[in-house]
Amino acid sequence: MLKYFEAIFGPYKEKPLYFCLSQILHPKGRGVVTLRSADPYDSPVIDPKYFSHPDDLEVIVEGMKKCKAIGESEAMKKIGSKIFTTVYPGCERFVDDDDKYFRCMALSIVITLNHQIGTAKMGNPRDPTTVVDPKLRVKTISHLRVVDASVMPNVPSGNTNVPTMMVAEKGSDIIKEDIRCEADNDMNSVFIE
Repeated sequence: MLKYFEAIFGPYKEKPLYFCLSQILHPKGRGVVTLRSADPYDSPVIDPKYFSHPDDLEVIVEGMKKCKAIGESEAMKKIGSKIFTTVYPGCERFVDDDDKYFRCMALSIVITLNHQIGTAKMGNPRDPTTVVDPKLRVKTISHLRVVDASVMPNVPSGNTNVPTMMVAEKGSDIIKEDIRCEADNDMNSVFIE
């Protein structure tokens, strides 16, 4: 990776620069998470399957073309904006064709900017694609809930920070509704005196 960084960004060290990134907000491709073994301490196998749906690559390419157009616009030229002149290694033969060049780049430097979600989809318990029900209970396993971003059935159109907090707040409300502690009544009498 350092070799590619040096080849592309090396000539621009110590110089001001900006980035315009192309990101898919609603990818059509779906990755998978599987168990590596029966040992719960083994890390899972995560295959994001980037670009497994051809539309996803085309969205990225169109975004990269839009970034280039913004960088070459009159408004940006007025402030001294210039497009990188270095060529991404391995994509040299496509340099005169933006579609092919950006496709080559996208397939070479896949970066995840967003936070991954949806590995324990919430929904109708009868839906075989769901893991948890609307009360965040794991199907077929009693006394277990999932309260995090993995329950989101769809990718939000932005950062997942606030939606994750919403899941946590709602999850805590659901748990508080379901838990009845006898000790709570005893504690109240201690503080009332």
